[in-house]
Amino acid sequence: MRNKLVLTGLAAALTVSVVSALNTSQANQIPSDVEKATTSESSSTSKAKTDPPELDGTLSVTEQADDADVVKVGESQPQEQVSDKPAIAKIHSYEKEGRPAATLYVKNIPIVTFLGAEKAAAETAKVATTKSEESDVSANPQDPVWRATTVAAKINQLDRNGIDANNIKVVWDKQRQSYVIQTDDEHILEMSKLTILPKTTQDMGDDALKITNLLRRQIGDADALKDIPGRPKPPAPQVAAASVLYQVSGEASWYGPGFHGNYTANGEVYNQYALTAAHKTLPFGTRVKVTNLYNGRSVVVRINDRGPFIPGRVIDLSQGAAQVIGVTSSGVAPVRMDILQ
Repeated sequence: MRNKLVLTGLAAALTVSVVSALNTSQANQIPSDVEKATTSESSSTSKAKTDPPELDGTLSVTEQADDADVVKVGESQPQEQVSDKPAIAKIHSYEKEGRPAATLYVKNIPIVTFLGAEKAAAETAKVATTKSEESDVSANPQDPVWRATTVAAKINQLDRNGIDANNIKVVWDKQRQSYVIQTDDEHILEMSKLTILPKTTQDMGDDALKITNLLRRQIGDADALKDIPGRPKPPAPQVAAASVLYQVSGEASWYGPGFHGNYTANGEVYNQYALTAAHKTLPFGTRVKVTNLYNGRSVVVRINDRGPFIPGRVIDLSQGAAQVIGVTSSGVAPVRMDILQ
C-alpha cells in the first residue's frame, strides 16, 4: 500500500499519497515524521519527468496517465467521511522548458497545467524562504504540485458531493482582473500566466473557457459553454481611416501551430502572432477589416497567404488575429469582411 501524506490546509482534510512524481527537491520538503517512510519510493525515481502528452480530448491506452507518474489526491478521508467513490483527479509532475510543472488530470484527461517560477526567480524565492517553511510542504503556495493538489482536492470533493456539472462556470472577476472558475458555492481555480490549458491557446480567456468545459464534461457530461459573462474586449488595433471598397460575408477560420516559421505564399516567413490572413484571390498586401458577427469584435489584417480552400470559408486568419476577435475557441465564426482601399 502506498504511503499517505496528510496535506494540511486542504478542504475536507483530504489525504494525498505522494508517489515517484515528486522530485528530489520536493521530497526534501516532506515532514521528518514521514521522511523515512517515503525514502525507498523516492530513491527509485531516477528519470526526470517529461511533458505530458498534448491531447485534444481523448487518450489512447499508451497516453493515459501512469499511476507511477502521478500524485493521487483525496484517495481517502477521515474515518467519519469515508466514501467508496474513487478520486477522479490525479497530478503528473515534470519539467517544462526548464521550470517545474504539474498537470492535473480528471478521469485521465489533462485539464489544467500549473507552472512554477523560472529558475532565476525560483532561486531568489528560495533564499527568501525560511528553513521552517522549507520543511513544510504546505507552506509553498508557489510550488506547482502544491497548487495542483489544492485544486484536485476541491474537484474530488465536489465529485463526491454529487455536484451538478452544469453549476461549474467561468466568470470575469473585475475586482481581481482575472478569470475565475467556480460553482455557486465553491472557488475552484483562478487563471494566471502560470495556470494554463495543457495545450494552451495563448489567450487566457480561451484557456479558461476550455478548462471549464473540460471540467463540465469530465465531472458530469454537461454541455459546453460558448462564452464568458463580462469578458473584457481587447483594445481594437489603431489603424488609419480607410474607405471600404466592398464587403463580403462568410465563415472565417484560423491557422497557426504547425505553420509558424514556414513561408507564406508571398514569400514571407509566417508569424502566427502577426495580424495577417490568407485569402484565395485578394492581392497580397490588401488590408481587410474582419468583424466577428457573433460578438462584434473587429481586426484589420494584411493578406500575405493563400487559402482557405474549404467551401464556405472566405478568409483564414492568423492565430493572433483570431484571438483579437475571439475565433480561437470556436475554430470558425461567421464574419463580415470590409475590403479597405
